[in-house]
Parts: sequence; C-alpha cells; structure tokens
Amino acid sequence: KATVSVLNCSCRFWLVTPNFTMAASLFVPNLDNLDVTSHSDESSADSSLGPSTERGQIKKICHHAGTGEQMMMFNYTAKDGCEEDFEIMVQQVAHGFYGLQTGISDIRVCHPHSGAAGFCITFCSKQDMKKFKEGPARDAWLTLKDYVKDPIPSYMAGCLMPDTHTFATLVEFIKGAITSPSYTAHDIELVRGEVLKWYPRRREWEQCIHWDEETPSKYTRNLMWGNDMIDIILMCWPAGCSSSIHDHDESSCWAYCIEGEVTETQYHMPCFDRSFSSNGDAAAGAVGRCTDLKVKQTTVLTPGHCGYVNNKVGLHKVSNNTDRPAFTVHFYAPGIRKCKVFAQNGSVNVLSVACPSMTSVKGVRQQEWTHGTDPDGIVDVAAWNRAQLGRSLSSSQSLRQNS
Repeated sequence: KATVSVLNCSCRFWLVTPNFTMAASLFVPNLDNLDVTSHSDESSADSSLGPSTERGQIKKICHHAGTGEQMMMFNYTAKDGCEEDFEIMVQQVAHGFYGLQTGISDIRVCHPHSGAAGFCITFCSKQDMKKFKEGPARDAWLTLKDYVKDPIPSYMAGCLMPDTHTFATLVEFIKGAITSPSYTAHDIELVRGEVLKWYPRRREWEQCIHWDEETPSKYTRNLMWGNDMIDIILMCWPAGCSSSIHDHDESSCWAYCIEGEVTETQYHMPCFDRSFSSNGDAAAGAVGRCTDLKVKQTTVLTPGHCGYVNNKVGLHKVSNNTDRPAFTVHFYAPGIRKCKVFAQNGSVNVLSVACPSMTSVKGVRQQEWTHGTDPDGIVDVAAWNRAQLGRSLSSSQSLRQNS
C-alpha cells in the first residue's frame, strides 16, 4: 500500500486514488507489472451520473480542468553507516534526472537531511511516465539499491492536480469579485475563469435538486447561495424542456453546465416600440412590441463549459434538447429581480417584465412554487396584450373624435 511522502515540490500537487496500488517491483529489474494507467482510466466512470459522481472512493479529480500531466514521486533512506556513499549516489542520480528533457515538464529533488532524498518528476503523458520507469527509474534502483534501507521506496503516482475550487471557495471568491449591481462593472473573464476552476462534486449540489412533480416537463430554479450582489441558482432541466427567450436587465449571467447537455441560443437585442417605453419598461407587467428576433449564435454546453450573457451581448434561451435530464448552475450578478420575456404571438413579438420564482432555497422547497408557477416568471401576456390593444383602440378613437 503506497505511503505518502511530503516533498518540497514548488507547490505542485498530485492525487492518487485509495484503491490504486502499483506492483512492489517498481524499482527492481522486473517492472513489467507496474500499472500506471488504471487509476485514471475515465472509461470506468458512470457517465449517467455526471462527471462529479463519487462512488465510495475519491477518483482522479478535476480531470476536465487539468493539463493531462502525470506525476511520480518516490524517496529513499540510507542504511545506517552508508550515509556518505548514499549521498554521493543520490547526487549522481539527481544529476542524471536533471539532464532529462524529452517527455518531462518538471523535475524536483528534495534533500531534507543527510541520508534521505526524494524525487518528484512530472511527465507530459502516461506513456512518458512508462518510459521513465523502464529506463531512468531502473537505473536509479541499480545505483542506490546497495545503500538504502529498503530498496522499494515509498511512492505515489497519478495525474497532476490543477488549482480548483470547491463550491465554498468559489462562493468566497465571488463575494469579493462581484461588488457592483451592474454588468458594466464586472470582470467577465476573471469570473468565468474562476467558475471553470470549480469541480462540481454532486454532494455539493444534489440537495438542491427539485422537480415539479405535477408538471414534469417544467424546468426548475433552485437557489444555492445568494446575497445582495449575486444569486447562484441550480437549474434542473427535464428532457425536452426550454426556457423562454429573455434578457437579464442589469445583471451578468454566467451559465455553467455541470451534468448533461443544454443548448444556449443567443439573440441580438431587438428594437422596442414607443408604447412599451411610455408604459414603463421598469414596471412589472409592462407589455409592448419589438422587432423580429434574430439568432446571434447557438452553443451546446456540456460539463466544464461556461457561457455568458448580459443585455449588451443580447437575449438568450436555454433548452435541453436531449432525452436525459441536465443541470446547470447560473451565476446572476445581481440576482434577477425583473427581466423582459419575449414570446411570439403570430407576427407580433410580445414581451413582459417579470420576476422569476424559486423552486427551492438552499435545498428547502418553497410553498410559493405551485403547479401554476411559470419558471420564467411570465405574467398573463395575453391579458396584458389585450389591455394594451384596448388602450391603443381608445387612443385611436379619441384622436379621430378630436380631429
């Protein structure tokens, strides 16, 4: 069973799965049984449960955010009375390792005290690590075996672990990064970069999964965390569902796919008629007309991809066009309190201002969410449109009478 050794590796980190064991012959002449790939074989993952599923063990984490580099580290301790000879041999081995170039991205040698040495080597690929164990690693063993207490060193090997966020550390970052209530002051790429560092383990968000049992085709909005400047919302998308086309007022919206697949369609911001503006763009329930909506781009979001939209970018809608559920986490800064919702009514584009409802808050189902709740927060568009039409007719009649 591999033991962990702490080496001075200039802030490089590695991870090994608990059930990953390598043959005890790592540094003896017969190295054929060493398996350096089984612990990171992604084909064994249960893709139906998403990339962050945990099944009783820590798998190689953060693979979608990593560089693909592999790391091996091992150390030796000198036999009593052999310290001087050991030091000379370690120096010789280290010199040889430092001269390696092909397939190796970093080499570190730790020398904590006389009679002890550790080696930490980073490879470009599993194949490069395999070549190392068959050549330089064998040579190191042959050089040191007569001077060490145990010719089989303590060791670890695995993928290089990148800098990643847990949900808690991501929230802490966002609390400091989002201090303005308008998207115009947000560092879009900085936040996107940090969101992409989050490795979303299911245990961090599965308690927020809630569906609408009475209307299974309806997507749901579940608040994971929020303050005055940001709402972090888990969106649960049943197969075949779609949001409305909507804007985001003054908010930024980062949409990060954590399981399944959704399609984001962005639209150019249309022009609005004067009646909409005069009736109060900011008023809940305001209805007007706009020019035809034109698609700007369509993007398929899969786990590890983060989209972004604000009103300068345009409008968007999110759809699950697959036959399986999907989950996305949306970072609204600030939280959506109102938005324009666009709907086609014949040749007329109707839009309303609405405040979307939450299905759950921090895992607790909200009583306000009922079978009649629209996840887009849409008011009765038809009623508002009829009222708008009635006002227009009254105005026209008044003009005719006055003329």
